[in-house]
Amino acid sequence: MSTNRLKLEVNALKEGMFVADLDCPWHETPFPLQGFYIRMDDDVKALSEYCKFVYVDVKREKVKTVHANHAVPSSEKGKKGISGSSENNPEIELPPIVVKAPHHYEASVSINKEVARVEKLHRHVYDAIDQVFLTVEQGGDVSIKETESVAKGMVESVIRNPDALVWLSKMNEIDAYSYQHSVKSSIWALVLGRHMGLKKEMLETLALGVLLSHIGKARVAQKVLDAYPDLESSQLSAYQQYVEKSVELLTEIEGLPSGVASIVEFHQERHNGTGYPKGVTGERIPLLAKIAGLVDYYQELITPRDDELGMSPYDAVARLYELRNIAFQKDLVERFIEAVGVYPTGTLVELSSEEVGIVTGHNEDRRLQPKVMVVLDAQKRAMKCGKVVDLKEVNRDRNVLSIKDSLPKGAYDIDEQRYLLSG
Repeated sequence: MSTNRLKLEVNALKEGMFVADLDCPWHETPFPLQGFYIRMDDDVKALSEYCKFVYVDVKREKVKTVHANHAVPSSEKGKKGISGSSENNPEIELPPIVVKAPHHYEASVSINKEVARVEKLHRHVYDAIDQVFLTVEQGGDVSIKETESVAKGMVESVIRNPDALVWLSKMNEIDAYSYQHSVKSSIWALVLGRHMGLKKEMLETLALGVLLSHIGKARVAQKVLDAYPDLESSQLSAYQQYVEKSVELLTEIEGLPSGVASIVEFHQERHNGTGYPKGVTGERIPLLAKIAGLVDYYQELITPRDDELGMSPYDAVARLYELRNIAFQKDLVERFIEAVGVYPTGTLVELSSEEVGIVTGHNEDRRLQPKVMVVLDAQKRAMKCGKVVDLKEVNRDRNVLSIKDSLPKGAYDIDEQRYLLSG
């Protein structure tokens, strides 16, 4: 924890103080992850509904206030609900990731128009990765020309509107897990990279690196892949070798863009050194590889290799939040949650009104209040056409409508894609 931060009771907050952290997960509150200034008594009242204590950044404060009478004793630090660290998995805090001269992207087309474009692209992506895996399995010379082309197409799409690819990633299911996993992970990576303001060239490198990150699994025994994640120690070692096999394969490819190999090489390393194959810690992991590792883990949470039902997006985000500064760098986790939302585009949700809808967009400053297309009424009867409700706008004056729960894909026989394409 930074020495600039002081723990205070919520009712001790004053106008001008900067709230840098909470005693509860940020994603379970409507407050901005990057922190915020207290501007009026209503801010304190709103905070008191979620927190008992907060951490203020003294250096960023805009007023002079005496804190000594309100500071929480150091003996209380680390109690459940206050600290995200653990004895077995200590936090490792690094300076926040700063993107030099970040590019600001604005959505230039609607999600409906972009989906019409990327349906064909999505098929091409799977075909390209499928061909790469097939070539490796057959011992041929790998060409990434087609994969590089579709990676650039994905970047163009996510720049125009990041929600369309996310939506389609939930609509299409392919049997071959490894390249399905890589494609979906690359979509999350691009959405995060766009949100961080990475330049187009870096986004293209990131997309290609994530798409190729599991290529080495084509040279891992199928029985080992099928046994994952319940592997014996000997199998675990064989499974983890896919990273080195991937790097070996990439070194044989001529004209590979700079930076792609390092993404593949380090994408399974973890912030606290518990990853593989080298066990390096956060400061030695390249930024794009950190992004690749985070999105790879998130995708595995929501769509595991075995037949078990994956976590809901909400629970997966909560798990990532628990692992901030342990497995993944804290501010990168927070930026990911900002980018994809607690309920990603395409998620089926039930509202407090008992209506059912599909998340179609996000409000970055209100992660629990996305835009929702309502498709079933309170009696769970299909509506003739969906109506889009912006929960942030609906709740501007007072909370009248909220998300009650997230639902599994296909609940109530809802065809999410039909509603999207029909508008």
